[in-house]
Amino acid sequence: MSKFAKIALIMTVALSASQFAEANLITNGGFELSNSATATPTGWVNIGHSDGIITYAAFGTPAYEGLNFYDLGGYGNAAGPIGDGIGQSFATIVGQTYKVTFGLSAENASGVETLTVAAGSASIDYVLSIDGKGTFKRAFTTETFDFTATSALTTLSFVHTAGPGGANDPMIDGVSVERSIAAIPEPETYALMLGGLGMLAFARKRAAK
Repeated sequence: MSKFAKIALIMTVALSASQFAEANLITNGGFELSNSATATPTGWVNIGHSDGIITYAAFGTPAYEGLNFYDLGGYGNAAGPIGDGIGQSFATIVGQTYKVTFGLSAENASGVETLTVAAGSASIDYVLSIDGKGTFKRAFTTETFDFTATSALTTLSFVHTAGPGGANDPMIDGVSVERSIAAIPEPETYALMLGGLGMLAFARKRAAK
């Protein structure tokens, strides 16, 4: 690799590093920090009844990630009544856009249920019907949406908003929230980029002699 190519590579890496999204703002988004089937998972707040985690091994559910998932009609209240759910608050920047990502499934026994996921400026309804593969055998799908923060503290909530409850309740896993636009490079990154430009200019000047 030539000297010019090496310097260009250093600058590219520095610029790319400045554009990475922030780390996941959600605590225990995969529910791996919890081990109780009825206690509220670490980092979260139950809306309505208190449910805990369910292990994939308990019913042979196709795993999305890790060992555990959260069922909005779990052991705390298997009826999964309307209005129950789970939520978590985190710091945000007003006007900033964020991306929510999560795995979604359902108990898959019978009926049609609706899960409403809300954060900041967004509120999305996910209608869940059975797919014929058997109870707790429906594979998770990856869902994403963007929202704009309207306050310095945003709450992401998952709430069971429609349906009979108890037979096809929503199940979630792998919840994450990240800033969805490039971060502004830090002063150290600018310094590295400027240094690279200086080195490139100096190298070219010497090569021209």
